[in-house]
Amino acid sequence: MIVEVNPAHFLKTRKGEVRIGEKAFFASKSWESEIEKIKKEARFCIIGIPECVGVLGNLGRPGAQNGWEVFLSYFLNSQSNRFLSGEEFVVLGAVDVEQIQEKAELLNDSSDYYMQKLHLLCEEIDDLVEPVIKRVKAQGLIPIVIGGGHNNAYPIIKGVSAVSAKKKVNVINLDAHCDFRALEGRHSGNPFSYARQKMCLNRYFAFGLHQSYNNENMLKAMDADEQVKYSFLENITYLEENLADAISFVEDDLIECGVEVDLDAIRMMPTSAISPTGFSMEQARLFVRKCVKSLNPSYLHLTEGAPTNEMQRIMVGKSLSYLVTDFAKALLDK
Repeated sequence: MIVEVNPAHFLKTRKGEVRIGEKAFFASKSWESEIEKIKKEARFCIIGIPECVGVLGNLGRPGAQNGWEVFLSYFLNSQSNRFLSGEEFVVLGAVDVEQIQEKAELLNDSSDYYMQKLHLLCEEIDDLVEPVIKRVKAQGLIPIVIGGGHNNAYPIIKGVSAVSAKKKVNVINLDAHCDFRALEGRHSGNPFSYARQKMCLNRYFAFGLHQSYNNENMLKAMDADEQVKYSFLENITYLEENLADAISFVEDDLIECGVEVDLDAIRMMPTSAISPTGFSMEQARLFVRKCVKSLNPSYLHLTEGAPTNEMQRIMVGKSLSYLVTDFAKALLDK
């Protein structure tokens, strides 16, 4: 089930200017039957997942449910110009996770089996997200997924791999945390370990991890898997050189590669795990552009933005918009 986007709710038009939101195609519930009507320029499908269930299930702070709407506020009001018109986008809407999110918020965190209940709710989100991704990929569009916790990487990978020729996908992830925790019930800390266990994730590179915030058991689990590699922020001296090595690990002419950006990799970005250290916004944008230039990207996933006040809404909304437009422009320029 999809919650449609009403562009009038977000658009702020100005005489003599054209916004991306005025050119994009806004899908209805019967969008698949209307696919032939979509202009030939459409390449990308934008999907929101407004939830923080997976984050709560990983002992994180709430707020990731707010990323989707703040993204729309800034992305749809970006300029339609020679660099990007907006006709390249289908705005599908948000996966309808409202009831699941409400159930999670009503849980008593001191009750018995609180974490287990969150993990089960996260599984319900998995079951909603995966078929949406399958449908989008089956129509030949590239999913751009916004908002929610990093738990959603798992159903995205499952959905993409299900319709790919090799039934698997490679992933490169800009992140402070490898999200390769134990298979202890679904949450935002273990999407990639679950995807590896289900064999829908082929190769995985976690780029720019923070040494002090990845536990030894996870590191040992990744060390034991030849299809998984990682680098630490503390060891990155020349970003482009280090990134080239990471890209070469996931590069494959026959297997598409998902591009993941956890906003907590960007210093002082409002997220569930905000950090005073990390990549700059310019470096995160470069990461996206370099990945697109070298790889065959199957999707873009931007996650964990968690604004709770107006300044944070501006920061997260504009940052998400920049990353999406960078991804699209880099792919269209290939």
